[in-house]
Amino acid sequence: MISVDGLAVEFGGTTLFSDISFVINEKDRIALMGKNGAGKTTFLKMISGLSKPTSGDITFFGYHGAERNKVISRIGVLIEAPGLYPDMSAYDNLKLKCICVGLHRPGYIENILNIVGLGNVGKKKVGHFSLGMKQRLGIGMALVGEPDVLVLDEPINGLDPEGIAEVRETLLRLNKEKGLTIIISSHILEELSKIATNYAIID
Repeated sequence: MISVDGLAVEFGGTTLFSDISFVINEKDRIALMGKNGAGKTTFLKMISGLSKPTSGDITFFGYHGAERNKVISRIGVLIEAPGLYPDMSAYDNLKLKCICVGLHRPGYIENILNIVGLGNVGKKKVGHFSLGMKQRLGIGMALVGEPDVLVLDEPINGLDPEGIAEVRETLLRLNKEKGLTIIISSHILEELSKIATNYAIID
């Protein structure tokens, strides 16, 4: 599904990382690991089409270079904190995202809320959600448009054990039931071991 070939990034003459090459297959659950400052978030932004490498190439579903724009919508992204409107409900946050991508299917939003375990929150404002609920809503936002690949940057950091378990179960269910390929970074290695099928390490 995704092929990374000789990826390198430089900032101001300093090399952040270089010579990253690997392949991501359908339904893989890839754990991306590395020390702080290794370039994990930068790499995930490149996978998501939000940033460009200094050299090397990424191929999405057989498309590379500028052609990748044809299929970029097949990648759902949650990098750092989810961008949510705190004075609106989970439903209304998802409705805005659906409007942005041109989706007006009856029952679509309710289905996503059920998938991420937020089907019973009603009109409760997102500002009153727990951190785990916000993260699950962020995953729901990334699911709008029915992507094939989900890219998640540190989605469990800062969560309590219950919140971590909720996010983990959501991701495993999406992988099993929806066939989503998942790329996830985290510093919590024990948790990654419960999710990942493969590991990529940036040194």
